[in-house]
Amino acid sequence: MTPTRKNLASRAICTVGAAGALLALSAAVMPAQAGGPLPYDLITPPPNVNIAIMYNEITSGDSFYTAGGTKVGNTSVVTDVPILRFVHTFGQVFGAQWGVQIIAPDVNFIGNTKVGGQSLSNNGGFAEPQLSAFIYPYSNPTQDAYLNFTYFFSPAIGAYNRNVSLNASSNSVVNNFEIGFGHRLFGQPKGKRLDFEVWLDGYLYGNNSDGPPIGPFKSTVHTEAAGQVIVYLPYYFHPQTAGYVGLSFEQTIGGKAYLSSPIGNFDTGNRNDVTTIGVNAGTFLAPTIAAQVSLTTDVRVRGGVRNNVIFLAQVAKIF
Repeated sequence: MTPTRKNLASRAICTVGAAGALLALSAAVMPAQAGGPLPYDLITPPPNVNIAIMYNEITSGDSFYTAGGTKVGNTSVVTDVPILRFVHTFGQVFGAQWGVQIIAPDVNFIGNTKVGGQSLSNNGGFAEPQLSAFIYPYSNPTQDAYLNFTYFFSPAIGAYNRNVSLNASSNSVVNNFEIGFGHRLFGQPKGKRLDFEVWLDGYLYGNNSDGPPIGPFKSTVHTEAAGQVIVYLPYYFHPQTAGYVGLSFEQTIGGKAYLSSPIGNFDTGNRNDVTTIGVNAGTFLAPTIAAQVSLTTDVRVRGGVRNNVIFLAQVAKIF
């Protein structure tokens, strides 16, 4: 079970040259993505329960990097993204716990959004919802060992305007396949211990046939497949409340975007090539209420905005 992708609204600002002219920084943001789970997301939930989860994610970037690694300063892209998530689990199937979920992010651009000193128009609002089903083919809570398969589908709906530089929605279908695996590294099961988690994601993007204009022509935005790996090392220092602190590493590659039109194809320069590191913590506030926080930073970016700060807070209620 996984929340929306970190850095939801800061990945795609189009700087294409077409017939010797610069297209005016106009493109959809990269599609909402599902990678970016926190450690509690791998714990197998009980059968026949509901889980309501509220997030708030704040990102702040002050530099843009081209696909070739050139830094563009005098940049400011700040977002505030509230996220609602609802999970429902069913009884086991052949001994495997499974369930469904829906995730709904709302993207808000804060302040004067600009790249290289040039102000950018923006169009906030609801991004693509994520409709998902998941199953745990292996679950051994006594050893903190879990294997999770999840599928996410995002329909091409949400706030989108092809004449705006930054949109909440990408106006394209996204299919996301995810595998999560975790196991105790050392320490006592259900005692003080260090766990290891790894999440692998693959993203397949549909085309946006209502892309930014190239002269008098409408374009189609094509985004190549992307992959992602996330690693967590949570140390559980307070077993009674599952209180933990930990480190995280995230690498995303791929996601090259280009435009097609009657006068040719043009590389937008947008990529999903990002390396992120951070810290995270969590605890159960009550037997059915949990809280988690994450503070991360991008250390390397190609083809997008580098976020200095990505702060995510989450509260979950099981009922």
